[in-house]
Amino acid sequence: MKHSESLSVLVLDDEARLADEIGEYLESRGFTVHLADRPSRAFQIIHAQTVHIAMIDIKLPEYDGLTFLRKLRAEKSDIESIIMSGHGDMESVIEALRLGAFDYLRKPFSSMELEASISRVSRFLEAQQNYRRSVQKCIELQDRLYSRDELIGTSTVMQKIREEIARAAQFPDVAVLIHGESGTGKELVARQIHRLSSRASGDFVPVNCAAIPREMFESEFFGHEKGAFTDAQAKRKGLFRAADGGTLFLDEVGEIPLELQPKLLRALEEKRVRPVGMDREVPADVRVIGATNRDLLYEVRQGRFRKDLYYRLAVVELSVQPLRERREDIPLLATFFYEQGCLRSGRQVHPLSEELLALLSTYYFPGNVRELKNLVERIVILGREPTEKELLAWLDPEHAGCSDRMISVQSRIVDEPSEDLNLETLERMAILRALEKAQGVQSTAARLLGITRQALDRRLKKYHLE
Repeated sequence: MKHSESLSVLVLDDEARLADEIGEYLESRGFTVHLADRPSRAFQIIHAQTVHIAMIDIKLPEYDGLTFLRKLRAEKSDIESIIMSGHGDMESVIEALRLGAFDYLRKPFSSMELEASISRVSRFLEAQQNYRRSVQKCIELQDRLYSRDELIGTSTVMQKIREEIARAAQFPDVAVLIHGESGTGKELVARQIHRLSSRASGDFVPVNCAAIPREMFESEFFGHEKGAFTDAQAKRKGLFRAADGGTLFLDEVGEIPLELQPKLLRALEEKRVRPVGMDREVPADVRVIGATNRDLLYEVRQGRFRKDLYYRLAVVELSVQPLRERREDIPLLATFFYEQGCLRSGRQVHPLSEELLALLSTYYFPGNVRELKNLVERIVILGREPTEKELLAWLDPEHAGCSDRMISVQSRIVDEPSEDLNLETLERMAILRALEKAQGVQSTAARLLGITRQALDRRLKKYHLE
């Protein structure tokens, strides 16, 4: 029986021969056995030793098995019991089951019947233990999700971002701009800044700026009065006032249309908004944290983003590095997402193999942490670890093992002799080689170079390589 070596059984029976036979059989099956011929001796053992299962005879000296069972349930309710009874004791058996006995054996019983009964109790105890482990794991995961240090990773990159978060949190009225590729966890960073700040008791209100139609911008952000326009059937507070006393998180802030940016700038500077249909401004005490995967300074130079709004948002700037810049955190993240997925789906948690984690660590993950999480959820649904062939079929072949290709390209650039060590010349040569390796696909070349597509575009224009 599974895990029987960790279970301890108390046999309470004044028939010494039968108790010895039961004890010998259970010991041969890997159980730890304690024998007692009377209730007082049984309680001495229970108080001194760990007991998981108690086999209790109905007929006992001092007092009967039912009385012992009542006392046992009152003192040690976690010990499961099997009642042993002779013919004609069915009323006592029914009463024992009503009192909480798990099973019963009618004397005389065979070793097969004993095996079946003790196996049922063992499986139940094992299921209980697994349930407790799962509950504890859920608690631990919840603590990690909502703790004051929820960012997963031990890399130097993560240590640095934690320090920057703590520093930003000390100034609860200062705007923050978070840079990072899609899927790197910019909202998680924003939530952490909010949680560590003196505004933590207020609301954290996230909004995807790209999802708000321009004609609804003022209504969504600043609110409106009832009847202010055709569809205004009720008064609306708006996002700024919903976040009053807390934090307003503007995700994809670079997507706000240029003509609407002055209205946002005024709200940031004055900490006051004017709801649509109202003839006066109302206060809105919010801290604004913006996030973008664009190069906003480049957008400013191109005339697509206001310079004054940029500097108003970027009082404090944080950069969330892509997952490929902190590969040592991939095993930790994958394990966390796997345990989270298993617990949510009611599956038993088995550790991910070192081989799988090592293979995941070689992948480029263009979608960053979000892509890793989706991949691990796919493994949870599969119900087993994928083979290397299956995993590679799931991954984008353009990026599988991309880190090795980057190292190869970079090493060739360094190793090959060149008379000209001018930095711009070397950069131009690296771009040409990346484009050659990528067969002209610029997004792939950007990834090989470890830069964004927008950054590559700027360099192509700079070196007249369009």
